[in-house]
Amino acid sequence: MTDMHDLLIIGVPLVVIIAGILFNRGDAKELRAELKDLRAEMAGSFNKMESRLDRIDADLRQFYHLSGKLEGRIDTLEKRGA
Repeated sequence: MTDMHDLLIIGVPLVVIIAGILFNRGDAKELRAELKDLRAEMAGSFNKMESRLDRIDADLRQFYHLSGKLEGRIDTLEKRGA
């Protein structure tokens, strides 16, 4: 009688825990797939942001280049007028 009692006390919760783990493994696979999709989406967004920042950087370089040219021309005009 004691052996059966011990078996029920230890065995039933153990079987329930193992069954829960096995049933939840399918959910873990779905979660991994969703995370993989999310990573791909985030990588795409990151690449878009990186390309936008590269374009902004190129525009700023061109702006500073042109403003430097204009500053040089203004200095030349000031020297002529003085």
